[in-house]
Amino acid sequence: MKSALNKIKVIEYGSYITAPYCSKLLADMGAEVIKIEEPVQGDISRKVGPFLKDTPGPDRSGFFLYLNNNKRGITLNIQKPTGADIFRKLLCNADVLIEDTMPGTLETLNLGAKDLKQMNEKLVITSITGFGQTGPYKKYKATDLIAWSMGGAGYVTPRWCGSKEQEPLRASQTGSFMTGISAACATMSALIAQRRDGLGQQVDISLFESIVLLIAEVFPSWTYVHRSNTRASRPEQAPQHFLRCKNGWVFLHADEAHHWERFVHIMGDPDWAKSELFADWNNRAQYWDSLQPLIESYTTQHTKAELFALGKANRIPFAPSNNAEEVVKNPQFRERNFFVEVEHPVAGKLEFPGFPYQFSETPGAIRRPAPLLGQHNVEVYCDELGYTREELVKLNEAGII
Repeated sequence: MKSALNKIKVIEYGSYITAPYCSKLLADMGAEVIKIEEPVQGDISRKVGPFLKDTPGPDRSGFFLYLNNNKRGITLNIQKPTGADIFRKLLCNADVLIEDTMPGTLETLNLGAKDLKQMNEKLVITSITGFGQTGPYKKYKATDLIAWSMGGAGYVTPRWCGSKEQEPLRASQTGSFMTGISAACATMSALIAQRRDGLGQQVDISLFESIVLLIAEVFPSWTYVHRSNTRASRPEQAPQHFLRCKNGWVFLHADEAHHWERFVHIMGDPDWAKSELFADWNNRAQYWDSLQPLIESYTTQHTKAELFALGKANRIPFAPSNNAEEVVKNPQFRERNFFVEVEHPVAGKLEFPGFPYQFSETPGAIRRPAPLLGQHNVEVYCDELGYTREELVKLNEAGII
C-alpha cells in the first residue's frame, strides 16, 4: 500500500526540534527524507536526554530517536567547497529542502534560495528561523523560551490559575513543536502549488509567529477593549477550571446551566449552591475564589477516575489531568494503536507517539528507526551519487563527511 507522500524526496539540513520535527511529519507519511548532520558531532539533540539506562551516547537519546524515525542519515560539512558541491548534487533531484540556518547563512555559500532555484526550479525551500527572513529581528537567534516570552505566551500561562505576582511560566518546547507542525503544513501547501505550476518557492517559517498563534484567543481583548489578559485574568463563565481531587487534578467545564445543575445534583444539592452569588455562569466566575473551595470539598473526596466516570454517567464535561504513564496506558490510545513500538539497533525497543491522523488508503507508518550518525553515507554517496569507496575515504579524511 502506497503512502500519501510516496516519491516525495526531502533533504533536511536542520538540528534539534523545529526542522527535524517538520521533516519527521513528512517522513511518517511516506516522504523519503535524507537527514544531513555535521560530521563527528551530529545533531545537537543526540546530546539531549533521556538516555537509555541513563548512559549518554549519540545513539541513545530518546529525544533524537523520536524526532528522526523514518529518515536516512548522512554526514556532510557544507562549509567546505566540496561539501557545498555535494549539497547541490543532493538537491538537484529533491522536491523539498528543510533548513533552519540563520538568514543569509546559505547565501554566503552560494546556496541561498535564488541560487538553488536556478539549479532546481521545482525545489520547495522551507526555511525555519527564530524571527523570519525579514524584519528588524531577522538576525537575532531565538530559543523556544525566548520566543515563548516575547510572543506573550508566558504572560498568560497558566491560564486562569496564576496571580499577577507570579513569574511568567513556560511550556516545555511547545512552541518548537508547533513551529514544526506549521512548517510541515506550509511545505505541503507549497508542494501542491509545485505540482500545479511546476515551480517551487521559499517558505518562511518563524518560531516567534508560531508562538503567537498558540495564544491567538487573547488578542481580541486588546483589539476591542485594549486589555492585556494575564495569567490572573478570570474567565467570564465558570466553572471551567482545574480542581483538586484525591489523587491529583481534574478539569471541570460546567459553565452551561444544564451541566452546572447536574453537577450540583451529584454533589448532593448543597445549600450553598442555591446562593444568588452562584446563580449563573457570570456570577460563578466573579465569585470563583469563594466557589472553588466549596466545590473542592466534594472533588477532594474522589479520585480522577471516579470523577471522570461520574462525568460520563451524567454528561458533565470532566477531564482528568493525566501524567505520562496515564496517557501511555489510556485505553483509547491502545485501541487505536496510537503508540508505536520501534526497534533501534543500539537503543533496542522503544515506544513513541504515532500519528494523530489515520488514512484509510494511504496510512502513515514507522518504516525505519532513527539513523546512526552517518549510517547511510555509503548508500547515498556511492549508490545514488556515484562516488567510489575510495573517494568516500578521502572525503572523510578531509572532514567533509
